[in-house]
Amino acid sequence: MLETITFGLIVAAGAILIISAMMALYRLAIGPTGLDRGVASDVVLAVLIASICLHAIVTRTSVGLIVILVLSLVGFTSAVGLARLITGASARERRFLEAEARAAHEARQRVERERAERELTVQERAERELAEQAGEEL
Repeated sequence: MLETITFGLIVAAGAILIISAMMALYRLAIGPTGLDRGVASDVVLAVLIASICLHAIVTRTSVGLIVILVLSLVGFTSAVGLARLITGASARERRFLEAEARAAHEARQRVERERAERELTVQERAERELAEQAGEEL
């Protein structure tokens, strides 16, 4: 009974992987953008990794684990490369954007300090006036 359920789950997982691979390959072929193709290639790689895992489960061996590890590293590297490609920022542009963000942060801090100093000055003036009024009333 348990073997029948296990076999059914393995067959269902295989069918899902085949359908997923076909859909990802369709998106890889059709596109319409480079981003769609990049994501589809990542999905195909993930389906390949899952298929190797399924094969390892069926054959009860650990032979594919090294291949899975290498494919996972390749998938991660390709995803990072695609993200860099999509942003389109060169090293010079990134340095400029970082400097711009740093300058904006410093400006916000300066404005906050000035506002705090103004509030302190207003508070000191109010306390002085209260002290003067208290001195006149005595």
